[in-house]
Amino acid sequence: MGSTPLVISDMRILIILLLFPTLIFAQLKAKIADDHYSRMEYAECAEMYNELANKFLKEETKIESDWEYVRRAAISNYKLFEMKKASGYFDQLKSSNKLTEADRTLFIQATRYLGDYKKCYQLALEGSNLHSSNSFFKELARDDRSLELLFEDSTRIRLNKLNINSDMGDFGPSINGKDLYYVTKSSNTRTFNTRYGWDNDYFLNIRQAKLSSDSTVEDPRLMKNEFLTKFHDGPVSFSSDGKMMIITRNREEKDKGEMIKHLAIYFSELVNGEWSEPKPFQFNSPKYNTGHAVFAENDQAIYFVSDMDGGYGGADIYVSRKQKNGEWGVPVNIGPTVNTSQQELFPFVLNETLYFSSNGHFGLGGLDVYSYSLGRGEKPRNLGYPLNTSYDDFSLVVDATGVNGFVASNRTDNVDRLYNVKILPISVFLQGIVYAQYVEKESIANHPVVLMDETSGITDTLYTNEFGQFQADIEKNRTYRLLTSKEDYILLHEGMFKTENLKKDSTFFVELPLKPTTIQVRLRVVEMGTGKIIPYAKTTVTDYSNNSESVLYTDETGIVTIKVDRNKSYWAHASKKGFVDDNVAFNSSNENDKLIDLELKLPPIVKGDKFKLENIFYDLNKATLRPESKLALDKLADFIIKNELKIELSSHTDARGSDAYNLKLSQARAQSCVDYLITKGVKKNQIVAKGYGETQLINKCKNGVECPEDLHQENRRTEVKIL
Repeated sequence: MGSTPLVISDMRILIILLLFPTLIFAQLKAKIADDHYSRMEYAECAEMYNELANKFLKEETKIESDWEYVRRAAISNYKLFEMKKASGYFDQLKSSNKLTEADRTLFIQATRYLGDYKKCYQLALEGSNLHSSNSFFKELARDDRSLELLFEDSTRIRLNKLNINSDMGDFGPSINGKDLYYVTKSSNTRTFNTRYGWDNDYFLNIRQAKLSSDSTVEDPRLMKNEFLTKFHDGPVSFSSDGKMMIITRNREEKDKGEMIKHLAIYFSELVNGEWSEPKPFQFNSPKYNTGHAVFAENDQAIYFVSDMDGGYGGADIYVSRKQKNGEWGVPVNIGPTVNTSQQELFPFVLNETLYFSSNGHFGLGGLDVYSYSLGRGEKPRNLGYPLNTSYDDFSLVVDATGVNGFVASNRTDNVDRLYNVKILPISVFLQGIVYAQYVEKESIANHPVVLMDETSGITDTLYTNEFGQFQADIEKNRTYRLLTSKEDYILLHEGMFKTENLKKDSTFFVELPLKPTTIQVRLRVVEMGTGKIIPYAKTTVTDYSNNSESVLYTDETGIVTIKVDRNKSYWAHASKKGFVDDNVAFNSSNENDKLIDLELKLPPIVKGDKFKLENIFYDLNKATLRPESKLALDKLADFIIKNELKIELSSHTDARGSDAYNLKLSQARAQSCVDYLITKGVKKNQIVAKGYGETQLINKCKNGVECPEDLHQENRRTEVKIL
């Protein structure tokens, strides 16, 4: 019993001695891995971190600081495109609540790269709630159904893998005349320091190949001399005349006593058929990277990528414009519409369109290729599948036509390869119709339509066919306006539309409805009772708004047609010797009819016949005729004189008021009418004025009976009796 403590103590010492080499070895492995990691030599440290992380995750009792092994394993695998492994380690961090905002960003990128869009959406949505100021999370937390739009027109872009690919890494194409330049990892050009610690591949070198008319590439050759250094060389691009080259290459400089490798921009000029020694861009710096530069704006500007201070995160796209003294101006960040907190790379400018690659905008995953209309302020447009995939798709360049080009992608196996791209042009078509807006739309044939391109200021005139239709080929990224006009019509609305952000062939259909401002009125004059037509009858149509009058005569069929303005009130009157006149009030407010049909019925003149005289108005409780009454009395005067008649003109009141007052008022009113008729040529012996007051009511509204106003109105009337 007394020896037991000693035995236990000896066992502990033995265990410690056995474990000590293992502990020392683990610490040494971690130190080596950390050194490689600090130099971004991920190919050297990834497996070490995998072992350290896996061992740590199996331990029941975990040391908090060792979660860094898991994080670095995730990041190292991510940098080497081992996205499944990276995603697994990020999952461990998330489930243990160790996932930082930066970790989540890489985790999202890994899930996009793997095509797991549902998980990406959930991670982004959760991240946008946890980190409300993170614009990247918000961008990807959009409705994941938007991804469907990126597959919408997959037939417009065609890709073919180039035959010159080394299958070791080729990208960064650039077209210069009949040559294609690109960078490759395939060339072992140095005895020492041949590989790049990031991924253990060879350093980049520039190759030049011949382009044939069918966009095939032949005879790739390595550019040597000034373009073959001990670090990365390329990619390159060229001025519009092909005489100036911009090169991206590694540069090694001392900064605060430490040797710093960084990317920098250089210029080389073609002199006597030879490229000059590259000269550095004045805004290179050991404190940041510059690269991927291209000429633009008639060679008066360069667009390039940099991670200099003051950007939006990661690499941003900048522009530098040439000054009057020939020097390049201070670089300007092109702004947050294009640049994000992630990576914007490989700009290329054709006319006013910037093409670039990014993993910071909504897309399919990895780097996607986008287009952006410079100076328009609109969001960049993802060029969609099949140009873009969940892998890295980048460094698109196109020729002057915008149809043929080249792009790089590591789709399928994470190896960068070059592809020929054919971007079939989008056809934009305009179709339209011009019609008069009636109940049944009436097309307007052989009619001019003005097409105004408000973007370019160009105006064209189109003509409708026999069916009122017109058509034209139009351009993308334009604002159009369509106008037309026609006598007696007004255009209800112009045609306005924009042809922006189109991803497929599109047809714009525009209707130009013309609202008629006039309407046809057809008057038919017949004999009352028999319905027989009355030819050559005199008709008048009077506009109440201005008392203007149109006089017409019916034809042999008893019909006459007149065009009047819409939305007005009119009075139609018909007369013929031997017949009592007839008239009718109407309005032209119906917006959709083409024709107003009216029938005026003229009874033959018979002694003792009585008819009501319409449109006779007096001032309240007075006998004074109102001006609008004189139109009807003029017609009556003509009727009396033409037919050599003797008439009684009587006035009647309703039952309200005293009998004596009404009798007196009606007599005065009848006399006012007679006096006016005499001034129009009616002889005194042809007309008698008679006021009946309320003695000849035509309905029940007598004294003591309550009646609505419209029944009282029936009793207030002026009548003519043939004597």
